[in-house]
Amino acid sequence: MNLTNIAAFLSTVIAVYCTIPYIIAILKGKTKPHQLSWLVFVIMNGIVFFSQYFEGGRRSILIALTFFIGSFIVLLLSLKYGIRDTSRWDKALFSFALATIVLWLLTRSNAFAIWLTVLIDFAATTMMILKVRAEPHSEEPLPWFLAIVAYVFSCLSLVGSHNYILYVRPIFGGFICDGALWLAILFYRKSKKKIESISPAEI
Repeated sequence: MNLTNIAAFLSTVIAVYCTIPYIIAILKGKTKPHQLSWLVFVIMNGIVFFSQYFEGGRRSILIALTFFIGSFIVLLLSLKYGIRDTSRWDKALFSFALATIVLWLLTRSNAFAIWLTVLIDFAATTMMILKVRAEPHSEEPLPWFLAIVAYVFSCLSLVGSHNYILYVRPIFGGFICDGALWLAILFYRKSKKKIESISPAEI
């Protein structure tokens, strides 16, 4: 087994593992997934998987398949344990996700679809960060950190490949979006802890 195969295997294992604590956190009430956000993630991860597959990806798309299945499970759990409030922003994001599917089918361009999912991910991550700012403990940081690590190995599984479009999702989706969300969770939790530690006499 060469290094790229090992990296693909590790990225898949870590992707599966990072989904487990997230599901446990949902069942324990520590994490409250937003229903529409995760419906968008299901659509996005589905587009990512199929567009990368048709673009020629094989080892590197195992992580996309894992997150597609994982996001679908979280979506189902969100129906019972999640948050149902829907804003105009949520509806606009959902509409954009559906429009991406239409554009993908019309253009038949897998590369174009992959770049569109980056825009969806940026928007969805922004929505998640706004939720975390309001409720810092509505998301656990560990699963998102593990997702970043999984994407690192996904990039390593592409070493030697000249199909550069396959690098787009791991770099933008993993390092930038998941990284920003992970840092936001840590930041807002720390900020809330500082506020709670201030005594009434200090105000």
